[in-house]
Amino acid sequence: MRAAANTTSPPRTDGLPPGPSTSPAVQTFHYWRERQRYMPQMFDQFGDIVTLRLIPHGPFVILRDPEHIREVFRGAPEIFHGGKGNWNLLPIVGRNSLLTLDAPEHKPERKRMMPPFHHDRIAGLVATMRRIAEDEARRWPVDRPFRFLDRSYALTLEIIVKAVLGVDDPERALAMSEALHKVADMNLTGILVLIRPGLGKYWPWRNVVRNLEHADRLIYQEIALRRQDPDRAGRTDVLSMLLEDPDADDRDVRDEVMTLLMAGHETTAVGLAWLFERLLRHPEAHARLRRGLDDPKDPYRTAVFKEALRVRPVIQNVARRLTEPIELAGYQLPAGATVVPAIGVVGRDERWWDADAAAFRPERWLDGNPSAQAWLPFGGGVRRCIGAMFAQVEIETVVAAILRTVAIEAVDPADEDDRMHHITMIPKQGTRMRVVRRLG
Repeated sequence: MRAAANTTSPPRTDGLPPGPSTSPAVQTFHYWRERQRYMPQMFDQFGDIVTLRLIPHGPFVILRDPEHIREVFRGAPEIFHGGKGNWNLLPIVGRNSLLTLDAPEHKPERKRMMPPFHHDRIAGLVATMRRIAEDEARRWPVDRPFRFLDRSYALTLEIIVKAVLGVDDPERALAMSEALHKVADMNLTGILVLIRPGLGKYWPWRNVVRNLEHADRLIYQEIALRRQDPDRAGRTDVLSMLLEDPDADDRDVRDEVMTLLMAGHETTAVGLAWLFERLLRHPEAHARLRRGLDDPKDPYRTAVFKEALRVRPVIQNVARRLTEPIELAGYQLPAGATVVPAIGVVGRDERWWDADAAAFRPERWLDGNPSAQAWLPFGGGVRRCIGAMFAQVEIETVVAAILRTVAIEAVDPADEDDRMHHITMIPKQGTRMRVVRRLG
């Protein structure tokens, strides 16, 4: 079990919980570069609620206790603003995106985007997902190591372009994939031009602006083609469903497409990579999952999905900016502070799981949800990821399709370490694997 929190923390300042005395610059560096190790250390030192002072955002109040996190997720959307926490995505996803909207605009936009994510509509895309995954796996060389994460990025992007956006012309699909890949692969340096547009006159930011403008042109072209499609009403892709709304203008739909890209591409790709990284290092789980491939409702498939996201969380935290002062865990938090549920840390806390919380053991899910309130990979409350069910169906479908097509093994039996990439935690070696033989 984890050691008890240190009770000799520094005195409160400004009504905020205790936190480290190091400079804001040092705290900012550790938080953005290695929060998966930094935050557990802070919690062990100061307890379940810790204040960090981050540049340029000000105080971040980080939460580890599920009860405190539940208070935040259940809080009034007018007070707990999630859109402001995604300020850096605004120039990419736009002002009409679920990721950047706050109350009162967020609720009607979420309601407008819900229909494409109903279970029956997602089920209509499974065959396309399966075919794309099988075609991808057939292209992998036998007995030659490769980084699965690279292929996972390409695979999930192809699913977005062909299944979600419904781009069925091969040339347009390739052009769209290449353009969206450049946007999604933008690094933190590139994002600076979105904050300071004047940098767009200089290299390398000039290319960032051009890439985003090129992607926008292709998206608007696809929207125009789909509006003119006489068969649009019978299509099952998400783009066609979004256009069913007579009030949706092109800018709204463009922002929704970019939202799907930013929220559903990288996170799903990384989730797949971690699932295979864990599965290939646990032969019994790997064999059991293979035995159930012919049963589309095999509960073990879902158990593997949940356990992989628990022990290797893709997202470490979510954030809410306070518009009014609140009381939380006995502290008076001021307006302007950001409360941050540490959803990745909670998923591996022995207090909410067991002494073996760090172990990959899918069987723990077969008797129900062992600690549902501490499994939060998709966030919670009114801002819970709208594509959570889509992501689960996609990952489970892709995993089964790959395992039916090829026999695979890890290149190195040792666990892969993790590192930050954008907002996600990725396998440091990219989940290196090899194909042992083809199966179909």
